[in-house]
Amino acid sequence: MKKALFLLFSFLFFEFVFGEYKKIDGSKLISISYTPNAEYDASEIVSPENLSQEMLSYYSWFTSYAYCEDVDIPILCCKNYYDFFNKKWTIVDKTSTTKYYNYNFVLWRNDEYKKYILGFPGTRNDQEYIDEGVHMSLVDYDGVDNGIKVVAYWYNVVVEIRNLVFSSKNLKDIEAHPGYQFILTGHSLGGSVASVAIYDAVTKNYINENNNPALITFGQPRCGNEKWVLDFNTKIKNVFRVVRDGDMIPTIPYTPLVNPYRHLGSLVLLNKDMNSLTYCPKDIGEDYPDKECQNSKSVEAKYHQYYFNPDTQISHRCD
Repeated sequence: MKKALFLLFSFLFFEFVFGEYKKIDGSKLISISYTPNAEYDASEIVSPENLSQEMLSYYSWFTSYAYCEDVDIPILCCKNYYDFFNKKWTIVDKTSTTKYYNYNFVLWRNDEYKKYILGFPGTRNDQEYIDEGVHMSLVDYDGVDNGIKVVAYWYNVVVEIRNLVFSSKNLKDIEAHPGYQFILTGHSLGGSVASVAIYDAVTKNYINENNNPALITFGQPRCGNEKWVLDFNTKIKNVFRVVRDGDMIPTIPYTPLVNPYRHLGSLVLLNKDMNSLTYCPKDIGEDYPDKECQNSKSVEAKYHQYYFNPDTQISHRCD
């Protein structure tokens, strides 16, 4: 036991002293624009080696599009999305459930890029905010008492949509395209759902290492406890948790004194003006010693609503 603790502290010491964060040049960052980035080569594998501001900007459009599939949004509000995606991507499935305010998802495939993308929207009304707050307790993943726990609300949504996303029809489509990378993305609540969903999909072998699973989220809350995060990090390597500096939502859920909630994966901190990024890959919990990887908090909603393009959040669509 003492040897194990010594090795652990030695590892953390060397990480702290010799580890480096990677700053990403934001001079060409696409920020407020209604035109998806046509210059980005989406055929490249989503991985830390290929991380760029263009990559993150490109995939932010998919989580925005997921909002467009909500039945309460006028179709003309999303015309730019439909024009872009219908030309480049095939919608394999788009479905709304009868629970959780018709919670919806969109599954795309692109045979040129050899990719699947599964997109989720965030919270869309006040009642949903209330229900999320009521169901923020940690529950056993899959009902197994092994210490791995996730937030109840995110998990309940994943259980509700699991058989819809990975229906026999969709699984046959995935099996017919072996080696296609499988990417999940979402904003806010959608980012948390995407995080639990990709863990669930890998655990249940709906997708596997041949699909090179990847996760890109924007402004997501915490999803589970430390044991879940550690298990998650062994299963999914390509993780980008994008947080805009000033966004308060990633600081929840939280309990004082002893906080059991932890973030997963690698942090990509986007500055308030959305023109530079810092990649912070040493995410164990989120206790970064480097100030450049510490998110400031602001009560201004814009830091949560806007990520790369103006249509990330439903309340500002069609302004």
